[in-house]
Amino acid sequence: MFELGKLFSHKPDHPMNSVEAARRLLKPLEKSKPDAALIEVEVWASSLANTDGFACDDRFLIVAEIESAGNRFAGAVFQEYLHHIHTRDHDLRKLYELLHSYWIAVAAAYERCVQDHEAGAPGAAHFASHLAQAIARAIRASEHAERMRQLRYIGSGPELWKSPCRLFAYAEKMQLDHVAIVVHEREVHSNIRAELLRMAGMSLAALHELPPEQVELAGRILERFAVSFAWSPEPQPDCNFVIDLAAGTPPRQRNPDEAASPAKRYFGGGPALPKLTEIEGLVEKNLLAEEARFGPEFTQAQIFSVIRHLLIYLGPTPPQRRFERTAVTDPVEIIHGFASISPRVTILDAGSGAALDDDLNVEQHQRSSVQLAAETPDAAPEIWTLRDRSEWGAGVEVPQRLGAWAEPGVLCGGRENAASPWWVGIIRSVEASEFGRMRCGLWIVSKRPIATHLRVIGSETHQASNWETSSGGFKYTYLRALLLPDGIKAHDRPVMLIERQAIWIGELYEVMAGEHARHVRLMELIEEGADYMRVAFAWVAPGKS
Repeated sequence: MFELGKLFSHKPDHPMNSVEAARRLLKPLEKSKPDAALIEVEVWASSLANTDGFACDDRFLIVAEIESAGNRFAGAVFQEYLHHIHTRDHDLRKLYELLHSYWIAVAAAYERCVQDHEAGAPGAAHFASHLAQAIARAIRASEHAERMRQLRYIGSGPELWKSPCRLFAYAEKMQLDHVAIVVHEREVHSNIRAELLRMAGMSLAALHELPPEQVELAGRILERFAVSFAWSPEPQPDCNFVIDLAAGTPPRQRNPDEAASPAKRYFGGGPALPKLTEIEGLVEKNLLAEEARFGPEFTQAQIFSVIRHLLIYLGPTPPQRRFERTAVTDPVEIIHGFASISPRVTILDAGSGAALDDDLNVEQHQRSSVQLAAETPDAAPEIWTLRDRSEWGAGVEVPQRLGAWAEPGVLCGGRENAASPWWVGIIRSVEASEFGRMRCGLWIVSKRPIATHLRVIGSETHQASNWETSSGGFKYTYLRALLLPDGIKAHDRPVMLIERQAIWIGELYEVMAGEHARHVRLMELIEEGADYMRVAFAWVAPGKS
């Protein structure tokens, strides 16, 4: 049955003026490379958003056809992006721009359908059954665009939130915001509120502090748990965040003293937090099932690190800066990775003739005749610009064409002049502009680190005695470590940094430092960075296991 308005309407002057025409024009793209095809699809989506004359229901069905084809190409392009995610070159930027533009175009095309419905355009009555789906798809496309910005460390663009806020307000007006829907075929049920909260979680979770693959992992975790966030039109104790639908600005932490308003919506981690805590416990015990791991490309240590991060930043009391920063403009030498840091800081090895006590204090004795091979730094320092600093932090500006390796979770060392000792730190945040400029926030984890080696001894299930070789000898694994005498303890246990590798909590290591063997047991994985693992340990007395 036709609407009266559509009986006298004409098809718009557009090549894709029907679903059949859309399929015919999109089919040849299947023979193109994914990136080239996605460029074409983005153009079609943009044109559907900007061409007048479509009936609401016709436009929606054609946009859905465009997105169905485009998502296949976007998936392939995104996998290519993930494969090169640790590079920062022109090719990766092109992939980012292509994916970001595609999702912006899809969001705009679905939003146009909703705007036409709101204006009472032809086809509005037939489109009503698709309205919730169109709003959810528009917000999800905006979330994908937001995620691409986060992956580039560009952060939320204020303009990006105007459309989702406007769409959600219309969904509330139509009483559709909490209705269960299937956003795309073969998906579990969601609702418009959950789609907005997923995007809000991405914006609030300080993802600029995570390595890029962990940013993507955070998005996948929020896809599953954002539906469980607390939500209220009025301020509530468990709703410590707020979004202003009328202002169309990104969500933010709620000020307890701020006045309520009809356009503000309040939310918090709510029931999602204990669910995340449960997953964290399963991961820590290595009990998380394969099908629940958010993708085969992520390790359990990465899942553990990201869930802990989300619990901190989406919890009831997100962290605040503890130390005041002083503005400066000074050069600073920066190195990165164990191979560059270890040879430059205090070194203790098996031939150092030193004694290392439980508090990581070093007492030098007569030098032993046993030594491990000395290391040579593998790269010269880069000169960055120090912009601000505090007792345990520094903000630096990275000159263009330098710092290609810089991203959150990378271990680095620094000093302000040749007479200063090297400190060791972790890149905690990256803020990049769309013009190539980049600033990094560094957390200085120790001002007097000690470089050493660890020898893996094993645990009940991973014993060195099981590693006997065919020649009758034993195969030992050595890895670099940095002891942190002035570092923050974890549950009153000392902490060290070790090279990123597969580890087991409870595993024994021999510290290759000093004239007497010292054994430690790994007690807690605190976080996994891009090239390090931060672990708490306990000293093990000789003969104990």
